[in-house]
Formats: sequence, structure tokens, C-alpha cells
Amino acid sequence: MRRAPALLRVLPGQVRIALVAGIAALVLCGTGAWWLFQHVRTVAYRTTDNRAFELSVQLAAQAAAGKEDLRDPVLSWPLIDVDRAGRTIAAAGGAQDLTDLKALLPPPPAQPRHGATSSPQRSTVHVGAVDERDHARFHRSDGTLKPPSSSGTSDQQKALSDHQQAHDFAHRTVTVWATAVHTPANACRLPTEADGSCRSTLYVLVPPYYAELATAPLRTPLMTGVPLAALLVAALAWAAARRSLRPVEAIRQEVAEITDTSLDRRVPVPDARDPVRRLALTTNTTLDRLETAVERQRRFVADASHELRSPVAALRYELETALAHPGTIDAQQALHDALTATRRIHTLTEDLLLLARPDHPAAHSLIDLAGLAAELVHEYEHHGHPVSLRSSPDQAPVRGDGAQLHRLLRNLLDNGVRHARTAVVLDITGDGRTHTVSIHNDGTPLPPDAYEHIFERFTRLDEARARDTGGSGLGLAIARDIAERHHGTLTARSDHPRPGTTFTLTLPDASVRADTSPA
Repeated sequence: MRRAPALLRVLPGQVRIALVAGIAALVLCGTGAWWLFQHVRTVAYRTTDNRAFELSVQLAAQAAAGKEDLRDPVLSWPLIDVDRAGRTIAAAGGAQDLTDLKALLPPPPAQPRHGATSSPQRSTVHVGAVDERDHARFHRSDGTLKPPSSSGTSDQQKALSDHQQAHDFAHRTVTVWATAVHTPANACRLPTEADGSCRSTLYVLVPPYYAELATAPLRTPLMTGVPLAALLVAALAWAAARRSLRPVEAIRQEVAEITDTSLDRRVPVPDARDPVRRLALTTNTTLDRLETAVERQRRFVADASHELRSPVAALRYELETALAHPGTIDAQQALHDALTATRRIHTLTEDLLLLARPDHPAAHSLIDLAGLAAELVHEYEHHGHPVSLRSSPDQAPVRGDGAQLHRLLRNLLDNGVRHARTAVVLDITGDGRTHTVSIHNDGTPLPPDAYEHIFERFTRLDEARARDTGGSGLGLAIARDIAERHHGTLTARSDHPRPGTTFTLTLPDASVRADTSPA
């Protein structure tokens, strides 16, 4: 039993669906078939019971009128009329061929005080064996019953039919209806009362095989139809599951054929509004992101190689010149140039390593953004840069990595100092949920199409292309990356009342971050 779930798990999905559907259909159809069979059986029993009641009333009235030949005129059901002395007044339908039937019958009902008959009373009796003292008359030499012969007399046919019916009742529990009968003296042949009248009990036996005959036509169709219906449902479920999984197979085949040189391919999207369509759309969205990431990586590697080529070439030139012409160069100047190229390579390498780190969330230390900005402004003013802090709250608490936030503000100030004409102004404001840092330089305004472009890696506008003053083109990209790691935003705009460009950094307040951070 423990292995059954494991076996189901290794089966294909459409087979599992077909198996479950077939079992469910088998249970449902089997339950319906059983209910139908029992319903028909119950109706048949009820019908025979009702007929037996009506027949008892009819025959009891005939017995009270003194009729001698009591018989079921339609179906020849067994019946027996027994008087108070235990004598058989009338018998038909094979009742006379049952052994000790009178001793097995239930007690007679109470005799009617007024009227000729009582109301029929229902009970059960377990019938005994068949009286076979006249065996040769009713049986063949091999022991089987003789069928009624069309050539025989009506009495012979009736005797054979009654004996056959007696065998149908033998050793079975059947329903019997008992009716008390009072026959007046003028119609009584065997008086049992002092006034010459007769008192007897009429018993009508209900054949149990009528219910079986009513349900027999249903047995074979139900026993064969239910498994066939379950198999049909399982086959339809298997076909439907296989058809519904075709788009999944098409998606799998398409994804299996996609390589790094064919990332522009997309999986087919089915028309049906179902989970398979959502899977296809999600897969295509993932492929879009993958293609964008791979293209960005390729461009990043190409740009990094291009940016590293210049300082490496300058360093190589200085070293080769010093080795080739040691007596004609200024050793101090050569070492200074080589050190400058080395520093540039180191700075570029550090920036590349920072951008190449996975996008892990920043640390959750409590940082005072206002104090950090004030320290940097003081440092830049001390070195003669035109940086000033125009407005700032006493504290601007945020949660994050202090070193990364320091790097973010320094990159923005470096960019502002590099492009400013006369001044760089820093403002810090807050609304209780966020803190906003604005760094404005009065240099040449950015064109609108450069608002996002300047945050791409290795981007330098035309006026800053000189490597001596233009930087590596990674500062703003690093700044935005740090802002996003701290759940903030960094944007650039030049549509400001003052001439120049404003960089706006927005970070969540420390209390907001604490409320929304996971426990």
C-alpha cells in the first residue's frame, strides 16, 4: 500500500488523470447502477405486495361466498385455505405440493366479528421442501422437472405447472398474506361452528422471484455498462489531457532549442485562457529578461574591455619606454604616469566588482542621512569644491549600509562638482515616510532623452568624453544600484527653475522600513 503513491508519481500526467477519472466514473456509475437496481427491486416487491393484498381481499370474498375453486386467475400464485380444524378447504399454485406448509404458516388472524372477511395481515414464512411422493409423475429419468406439455390435458399441465411453482418456493422465506374468512351455513361444505357455518384462514404466498424477474434484464447491461462507461471516461480524460498538454510540449521543445545565440526566439502562446497560456506568457517574459540581461552583460563586458584598454595601454607604454630608453626619460615623471594609470585601473576594477555583486539587500544598520551628507559637504568645502548644504533636518534616519550610502552621495557630489559651473547645492527634506536628497549643479542642463541614459554603465555625455576629467562612466550607475538596494529611487531632471541638473534621491524612513521589514 505504501508503494501505491510512489507508483502513481512515476506515471505520466495524462495517465494519472485518466486513471483518476476512470476510478471516479466507476464509483459514480457503480453507485448509480446499484441505486437503480435496488430501486427497481424495491418497486417490484412493492408491486407484488400490493397485488397480493388485493388478491387476498378478492379471494377471501369468494371463499366467504362458498366458492370451492379458489385460484389466482392471472398469475396462478400459490394460496391455501385452512379451516379451524386444520383441514385444507382449497389450495392452488403449488401450495398443495409443499411439505408441512400448514404447520409452517403463521397463526391465523382474529376472526371478524361482523362481516365475512377480515383485513389481510402481512407476515413471512420460511417454506420447507417439496413433496416428492409422486416423483415419477413430475420428473424425468435424469431428475429434471418435466415441462408442461401442449399435448397433455389441462389438468396434467396445471399439475406440472403447480409442481414447478412449488419448487420455486421451496426452502425460501416468502411474504404471506393471511385473511380470516367466515362462510355462512347455507354456503359451507365442512362446518366448523355450531350454527353450521365455517371459519377458515386464506393464505396467499407472494412469489419472491417476480422481483428477480423484474431486475434480471438490468443485471447484464449494468454489469457490462458500468465498466465500459468507466473505460470510456478514462479514455476521454486521457485524450483531453494529452490534447491540453500539447502546448506544454510545444513550449518545452521550443525552450530546449533556445541557445545563447537564439535568445530572440519565443514559445508559442495558446489561445485558450488557461494556466498553459499564462505559463507561455511567463516563459516569454522570462526569455525577454534573459535576452536583456545577456545583451547587457555582453555590452558590459565589451565596454569594460574598452575602458580598461586605455589605462592598460598607457601603463604598458610608460613601462616599455622606460625599459627601451632608460637614459632619455624622466624616471620621476614615468613613475608618476604609471601610478596614475594604475590608480585608474584600480578604481575601474573596484567599480566593476561593485556592479557585479548579486543584488543582495543592503544591511539594516541605522544611518543618519543628514549627518552623512553634512560630513561630505564639509569635506568637499575643505578641499575647495563649490559644494554647500542649503537645508537639512536635524536627523534623517534610514536603514542600510553606511559605506554604500556614503559611496552613493560621494558619486553624486563628484558628478555635480565635475559638471558645475559655479556651485553645487544639496537639500534634504522629509515627509515622515521618506527622505529626499536633492543635489543640484548649475552646469549644462541634460537633454530629456539623457535622463535615464546617464544611469547606464560606461555612459559619458559628449562634453565629458575626455578620460582625464570624464571619469569611468560607472559612478551614476553605481549610485542608482545602491539606491535600489536600499528600496529607494534616483532620478535626474533638468526642467528646474534654476539652470543646470538636479539629481533626486529618495529613501524610506527608518521607521517605515522597520514596520515593513520581515521579522
